[in-house]
Amino acid sequence: MPAEKVTTKEKILNATEHLLAERGFDAVSLRDITNRAEVNVAAVNYHFGSKEKLFEAVQCQCMNPINEQRIQLLESLTAGGQVAGIRDILDAFMRPFLTMTIQSELKEQVFYKLMGRCLSDQHQDIPDAALPLLDKMVADFSRAISAALPHLPVDQQLWRLHYSFGVMIHTLMYADTVQKLTKGACGEPDMEQQLEWMIDFCHAGFLNKEEMTS
Repeated sequence: MPAEKVTTKEKILNATEHLLAERGFDAVSLRDITNRAEVNVAAVNYHFGSKEKLFEAVQCQCMNPINEQRIQLLESLTAGGQVAGIRDILDAFMRPFLTMTIQSELKEQVFYKLMGRCLSDQHQDIPDAALPLLDKMVADFSRAISAALPHLPVDQQLWRLHYSFGVMIHTLMYADTVQKLTKGACGEPDMEQQLEWMIDFCHAGFLNKEEMTS
């Protein structure tokens, strides 16, 4: 059965994803994209309207499915008013990155770097089309954490979730750097193993000193 022909829109998206993963939003020009996709500027304008709208489309394509999965996983944990444990909440928060990596046509490290860029680039605003899901995800996870740790002040709950988010982004962006700096001493854990270790680390960060020593 012959392979499906890649559309011009798909070529542009694929080229942009790879370039953003490699260089970041600030360093990628429209000429870079058109050269890599082997299309002209008119094709980008026709399908997306502008380079900025193209970048927003890539962000939404990465972020929205992950936030949808996060919400679904959390809803399954809290169905019927159940109170989920912090470890399970963190799993629901982080696991969708692993799921999306498996589903993505991009190579693992390229996808991780792309996700890291989409989530951490300070010069690229979150697209309006991604905000409703993002807002719901944050509200749902905040409620779940409050239910799991009612003794922990809300401000500390939110900061600890923020720190967990940072651990995940840094791992996505710089896992290969650890390999280089340690000359391989860190081993070659697959993403499932790294996910477990990240959850272990972040779970401990949500606990108070008394809980960690008890």
